[in-house]
Amino acid sequence: MSKRFVPLAWTAAVCAYLLIVLGAVVRISGSGMGCGDHWPLCNGHLFPPLDDVRTVIEWSHRLVAGLVSLLVIALVALEWRRGWPALALLIVQILLGAVTVKTGLTPVMVILHLGTAMLLLAALIVAAHPGPRSPIPLALTLITVLFGALTANLGAMAACGGFPLCNGQLIPSAGPLAWVHWTHRLLAYSLAGYLIWWVVRSADRRTWGLLAMVAVQIAIAATMIQLGFPGALQAAHAAVGAGVWAAVITAVRPATAPAAAFSASPRGPTLPDTR
Repeated sequence: MSKRFVPLAWTAAVCAYLLIVLGAVVRISGSGMGCGDHWPLCNGHLFPPLDDVRTVIEWSHRLVAGLVSLLVIALVALEWRRGWPALALLIVQILLGAVTVKTGLTPVMVILHLGTAMLLLAALIVAAHPGPRSPIPLALTLITVLFGALTANLGAMAACGGFPLCNGQLIPSAGPLAWVHWTHRLLAYSLAGYLIWWVVRSADRRTWGLLAMVAVQIAIAATMIQLGFPGALQAAHAAVGAGVWAAVITAVRPATAPAAAFSASPRGPTLPDTR
């Protein structure tokens, strides 16, 4: 394997994370159509006039996407076997991005676009840091993030007032949007509970950092709800959420997951060998 592969993969992963955060800023600022319905050009230009902040934001997002594309292609050129999953996801991501713009940013396409971006980030981290992962925290984290995107894109953010309950209720009665939002919260609470269990059973100190990130994420969400969803806190919520996803991929291994730790622990006292 080329010595340049791992640093390049980490660089691509960092850029993919930045791409996800910029994508959230595009949505929050209403800049999704900042380049019109043109793709891959921006308002018909390769270098568009930057006299509108929404154009600047959307074009910046596309520039970072181009940088990620170049980095992934370089990874594949260095080592095809470890780089091809990221390349496949990149191709899907580019196609979804084009369809998302052409169809006017429908919620389904936006969420599919984000989901593919999350998987691309995961593929790059795994390429840089290979090995088995524990499926439960990965699945729970990804579903939580996608339900967060669903909550935002369906306009369900304000459907659940108050915190930690939904409009003061354990079982919301405010309609489907409240249930979408409440499901996102329940998933986040479940993830926090799983990680607490994991921390208690694991000797890996990285688990404390990951649990702290989840606690910060929940605190941002609570503050965001109380303050009426300011854009800066929405962007912070999206950035920390993507960071939690990246940290789970990096830190959670079968050897440190609760189930593995339990199976590896002794069932009773160890007796001395008297033979």
